[in-house]
Amino acid sequence: MHEAHEPFDRFRFSLEDRLDGPVPAIFDRSGDAVLLRESSRRVAEEHSLHETAHDDPATDHEAYSPAVVEFRDILERRRMVRAYEPDPIPRDVLERIVSTIRRAPSGGFSQGQRFLVVTDPKRRRAIAEAIGEQDYIERGFAPWISGAPALVVVCVREEDYHERYRQPDKVDEAGEEIEWPVPYWYVDAGKAAMLVLLAAIDEGLAAGVTGVPAERMPQVRDLLGLPDDVAVIEVITLGRAGEDTSSDRLSSRSTRRRKSLDELVRWERW
Repeated sequence: MHEAHEPFDRFRFSLEDRLDGPVPAIFDRSGDAVLLRESSRRVAEEHSLHETAHDDPATDHEAYSPAVVEFRDILERRRMVRAYEPDPIPRDVLERIVSTIRRAPSGGFSQGQRFLVVTDPKRRRAIAEAIGEQDYIERGFAPWISGAPALVVVCVREEDYHERYRQPDKVDEAGEEIEWPVPYWYVDAGKAAMLVLLAAIDEGLAAGVTGVPAERMPQVRDLLGLPDDVAVIEVITLGRAGEDTSSDRLSSRSTRRRKSLDELVRWERW
């Protein structure tokens, strides 16, 4: 057990084993349950994101375990990367990364998040051009959007939320859809995107994020063939990290300090 006063870098987070079922445990002679395998510096196979989630698993509130995952190792390696090696990413690796969308939280389990994966070099270049990659190149960056072996376009279908919150168990006392305090469809898209960023690190890959300027959005949507009711939130670049010193020198992380924890976190009241 960790003591409460130990520093953060000694904490390990308990995650749901396999993310889709009970903990596979072996009982030793003492009668104590033991895990199949201790975790290493990456997520152990028994507790990984690599397992396919069942379509309709039965609710199992016993499916959480003391299995430890060295989450901080992954978190420490999370950074914006804007240069990649050209090696393609195997399809099974990409599938494991994007399958995390099925474990992303969403309001009312609306599941409005969507991913569109682009690996075709010609289409990647067209998307990069439409987004405005040339602006980065002229500032000294590598062609990091077109040069990434895979792009994950994070999208959301807002209507999934409205449809869900018009159902009997979600309407207000007047029988109407709630007044949304914030656009949770965008919030949930961000949650799904973060899972991609962390899953990429777990696969030994690097990732970056770019938005799409409003004036360029119609061209990007046309290239992707998106239906009218699906909105683009951002584009995630994936690949093995290349030489990225230009980004270290030119990006905001080199010119802005990281805010202290006291500036970002309050306790009990503001």
